[in-house]
Amino acid sequence: MKSFLLSISFVFLSLISIAQKDYKKELVEPMIEIVGDDYVIEEFMIIKSKGESIQMHLKAQMPQDCMVHRDRLIALTTMFMTKLTDEISANGEVEEIDSLIGEADMIIKIFVTDDGLQLAISAAGETKRETLSWKQVYEEM
Repeated sequence: MKSFLLSISFVFLSLISIAQKDYKKELVEPMIEIVGDDYVIEEFMIIKSKGESIQMHLKAQMPQDCMVHRDRLIALTTMFMTKLTDEISANGEVEEIDSLIGEADMIIKIFVTDDGLQLAISAAGETKRETLSWKQVYEEM
């Protein structure tokens, strides 16, 4: 389960850099925003496979006062997107969108704290969570 969730996370991160078509727009937009007391990264996409499509929302979040540097949040999110994109691209196609069109079919949340991270994947009314200490994260990589 840990490997699967981490795999999906890393694939999802790579999607950001691979799927971009308007590089000028990408270059001027911040990768990370400050929302309240947190750093937040959000990505939206439509995944098409076997004649069906799902809308996905990724949100990575970390308190501003976290000992982990915000660049690490960007790096973790990017690794997750890369791995997820590779997995999805093998069986379908991905279209990055600027915002959700209605409700997301799948929501992936990454919460980063001083002690580790939690990955939560919600789809079809169910949520699966995996919580890892930083030691576990680096052992899994």
